Amino acid sequence: MRRFVLVSLTLSLGLAIPMVARAQAPSEQAKPPAGQAKPTPQTPPAAPAAAAPAVEAPHSLFDQTWRQFQFGGRVTSIDGDPARFQRYQDVRDGVLFTDARYANESPEGDYQFRAAADNVGYRDQRYFADYERTGRFKVSGLWDEIPQFYSVDTATPYTHTGDNLVLDDATQQAAQNGGGLNVWLSKSPQFDLRERRDIGSVKFVATPTPQLDVTASYTMNRHVGELPWGASFGFGNDVEVPLPYDSRTNDFTIGAQWNNTRNMLSVAYNGSWFDNLDTPLIWDSPLRLTDTTSAPGRGRMSLWPSNSAQTVSVGGFTKFAHRTQLTGFISFGTWKNNETLQPFTINPTLTQLPLPRTTADAEAGVVSTNLNLVSRPQMDWRFSARFRNYDYSNNTPHFSITQFINYDTSVTTSPTGGPELYAHSRTNFDADATWTGLQPVALTAGYSRNNTGHDFRIFENTGEDVFRLTADAIGSQFVTFRAQYEHSSRTGADLDEELLVQIGEQPAMRHYDIADRDRNKFTGQMDVSPNEFLTLSASAGFGKDDFPDSYFGLEQTSFQTFSVGADYKQPDGWGVGASYNYEHYSGDQRSRTASPGQTPPQETDPRRDWMVNSKERVNYFSIYAAPPKIGPNTEARFSYDISDAIGSYLYTTDPGWTSVGLVAPNQLPDVSNKLQQLHIDVRHRISNRVAATFSYLYEPFRVYDFAFDQTVVNSIVQPSSLVMGYIYRPYTANSFNFGIRYLW
Repeated sequence: MRRFVLVSLTLSLGLAIPMVARAQAPSEQAKPPAGQAKPTPQTPPAAPAAAAPAVEAPHSLFDQTWRQFQFGGRVTSIDGDPARFQRYQDVRDGVLFTDARYANESPEGDYQFRAAADNVGYRDQRYFADYERTGRFKVSGLWDEIPQFYSVDTATPYTHTGDNLVLDDATQQAAQNGGGLNVWLSKSPQFDLRERRDIGSVKFVATPTPQLDVTASYTMNRHVGELPWGASFGFGNDVEVPLPYDSRTNDFTIGAQWNNTRNMLSVAYNGSWFDNLDTPLIWDSPLRLTDTTSAPGRGRMSLWPSNSAQTVSVGGFTKFAHRTQLTGFISFGTWKNNETLQPFTINPTLTQLPLPRTTADAEAGVVSTNLNLVSRPQMDWRFSARFRNYDYSNNTPHFSITQFINYDTSVTTSPTGGPELYAHSRTNFDADATWTGLQPVALTAGYSRNNTGHDFRIFENTGEDVFRLTADAIGSQFVTFRAQYEHSSRTGADLDEELLVQIGEQPAMRHYDIADRDRNKFTGQMDVSPNEFLTLSASAGFGKDDFPDSYFGLEQTSFQTFSVGADYKQPDGWGVGASYNYEHYSGDQRSRTASPGQTPPQETDPRRDWMVNSKERVNYFSIYAAPPKIGPNTEARFSYDISDAIGSYLYTTDPGWTSVGLVAPNQLPDVSNKLQQLHIDVRHRISNRVAATFSYLYEPFRVYDFAFDQTVVNSIVQPSSLVMGYIYRPYTANSFNFGIRYLW
C-alpha cells in the first residue's frame, strides 16, 4: 500500500529545487483558502470613495452597492409543515434588517474596509467584514449561523436528567407488567426538534515583500441541538430518541507562499481538533424497568469520538521551455483518537467481559501527492499528464476480542476476533493529448489508470482502465460545444470470499464500489449565440454501468439526462429566460431470502432469489423575466421553478419462489416529491437614496414516502417500536417581505 510514497516524495522534492534558483519578480495576490460554509457577499464592481460628496443612483434598483441597508418586515403563512419549509432558514414574522453593506476606501486607494450583515437577529443571521492595506496585509472575519429545523410533530416521553435520557419509573413498570408501549402515549408531550451550526472564522494574509505572502486562519464550528436518533434494543424493541448534541471543531492553518513569474513554492500547516462535549448516550428501555439476562432496562452507546488531525503540506510550480509547466503538491498527516472505550454492556446481570485496553489508541497516517504536467510544444498540440496518490495507513494496535455482548442480552463469539483495521490507497494516472489543427474543432484523446489497494476488503486490489475521446469548439463567437465519450473497465484481484462468509453474507456478494465494472458514458453540450442578446443551449447525456461478476448486489445502473434553455437580455437590463431539464436513473439488484445453517441449506438455493429494479425520474422547469421599467422609477423581477420527482421499486422473484413455500412480495407504492417556487420582486425609486421594496414567495411542496408518510407513522407507538413521529409532510407557504432600501 505504501509502494508509491517514496516515489511521490522524491518527485515532489525534485520539483521544489529549481524554484529557488530563478530571479524574482512581482507576485500575484494569493488566493484565499477554500472551505468556508457559504461564499462571502458578492463584491460590486467598486466601492465608493470615502470623500464621495453625493450618492449616485445605481443603474438598476436590483444592483448591489457597498453602501446600503434594507429595513422592513416579513409576514409568512405556512399551511402544513413549517419545519420542512424552514429546514435551513428562519422566515418568522417580524421586523427585518438585512442586506446591509458598507465599504470605505482612501482616495489614494491604499486601504479598504468592507462589512456586511444579513437577517440580523434571526436564526440564520450572517456577518462579514474585512480590512485591507493594499500591498501589505488583509484581515477578514465571518460569523454564520445555519439552523436545521426537523419537525414540529415530534413527541417523546424521554427527559434529560444529567447526561441521561430517562423515563418515568412507574410507567416503565406498567409497560413491563404487560402494558406495552401504549402506556407512553399520555406521557409524550410534543416539541420542536432543532439543531444549529455556528461558524466563525478569521483569516489573515500579509505581504512582507512583493514575492511573499504569509497566511493564517482560524475557524470554529459549533454544533448544538437535538437529532433524531435510533437507540435500538434489537429488532423487537426499536427506539427513537432526541439525541442531545454539543460539539466543537477548531481548525487552524498557517502557511507561506513565494512566487515570481516562473516559479511558486508554498508550505502550510493545518491542525484540526474535534471535541464532542456530550458523554456516551444512556437511555432507558420503554418496555422494562429492571434488568434481566434476557432484556436490559437501559442501553448505552458511544457517540462521535473526540479526535485530532495534523497535516503539513508543500506545493509549487515551475515553468520550463516550450510552454511547459510542472505543478506539484504533497502532504503528510496524522489522525488520532484516544477516547475511553465503553464496557461491553451496561446490563449488570450479564458477565462483565474485560476490555482489551482502556482507550482506543487509534492512529492513522495519511500521505497525499499530486503532480501535474502541462506542455504545448507546438501551436496545434497540447499534452497533459497527472499523477495522484493517496495512502491511508491504519496504525491502530489490533484489538483482540474473542467474545462480546450482543444487544445487552447474551455473550456471543466474535466471527472476526475483533474489529478489522481497514486501510486503503488510491493511485491515479491521467494523460491527454489535444490537437487544434482542425479549427474550429479541438480533438482530445485521453487515458487514465486507477489503482486501489484495500486492507480487509473482499478484493485486495482493483485496477481500472479509462479511455475517452473529446471534441470541443474553439475560436467561434457563435457556437461552442463539447462532446465526450468514455469507456472504462475495472477488475479486482486477490478475491477473498471467506471475509463475506465470516460476517454472514453470501459469498457471491460483490460490493459495488470495488466490484468488477464496465462503464460506457456519453455527454454533450452546445451553446448557440446568434447575436449578443440571445443564447440558446442544449445538453444530453447517457450511460450505463454493468457489474458482470456481481451475482448478488448491484448488477447494473444507467442514466439519461437532457436539457434545453434560452436566455435573452437587452443592454438596458431587461430580459427573459427559460430552461427544462430531464433526468432518469435506474438500477438492478439481486438478493436471496436465505437462513444459514438450515437443512436443506437455504443459502445455496437459487429459487429463493429476489430482484428489485429501482427507477427515478426528475423533471425540472425554470423561467425568469426582468421586464422593462414600469414608468421611470419602478422595476420588477419574476421567476418560477418547478421540480417534480418520482421513484419506483419493482420486485420480482425466481420462477421457483413459491415452490419453496415463499409468498410473492407486495409491491411498494411510488415515492414522489414536487416543489414549486414563485418569486415576485418589485422595487420603486423614491429618490436617489431611498427605494421601496416588496417581494413575495409562493412555495407549495408535496411529498409521499412509504416509510415516513403520516398515514404510515400515524402514532409514536408502532409495532415493536417507540418513535418520535418524525414524518414527511407537505406544506404551502406564502411569504411577504416589504421594506425601505437606503443608499448613502
